[in-house]
Amino acid sequence: MSTVPAPAPAPPKLWLLRAAKALVVFVYVVVIVDLVLLTLGFVLQLFGASTDAEFTRWVYRNVERVMEPFRGMFPSKAVSDQSVLDVSLLFAMIVYSMVGLTVHALITWLTERIVALRRRQHLAPAGVQPGTPTAPPPGQPVEPGYPTPRYPRGVPAGPGPGQP
Repeated sequence: MSTVPAPAPAPPKLWLLRAAKALVVFVYVVVIVDLVLLTLGFVLQLFGASTDAEFTRWVYRNVERVMEPFRGMFPSKAVSDQSVLDVSLLFAMIVYSMVGLTVHALITWLTERIVALRRRQHLAPAGVQPGTPTAPPPGQPVEPGYPTPRYPRGVPAGPGPGQP
């Protein structure tokens, strides 16, 4: 009785990885914009910026929205009659920075997955198994029957087989 080997699990679809990356990049942009607003708000409060300026009011309005989960966590300290050290704002900046770093790492991971999947899809029509070398080590002559390297678009191929 012969046993049929189980099929290999299907690789993730390229479109799914690209959609996930687009969503994560959008979240990353929102986090970075919020972090810039928090930094501006912190500096403006610390230096006692006048609320007569439209830009200052705009920054404070946007900081209120971003600061909602952190409001009142820590007491604010008056540095002078106009400037304020808002520790909750500083804490929010730290949290948004950590979220930004995490999202950045996720973008890097998704990009590596997309590149690896594109490489696999590009090599599959040539009959090259993933993980097998597609070129001899540098300085080694090309042997007959050795698979010819194939590169995805945008990747420089370098010298061809048998070329110095």
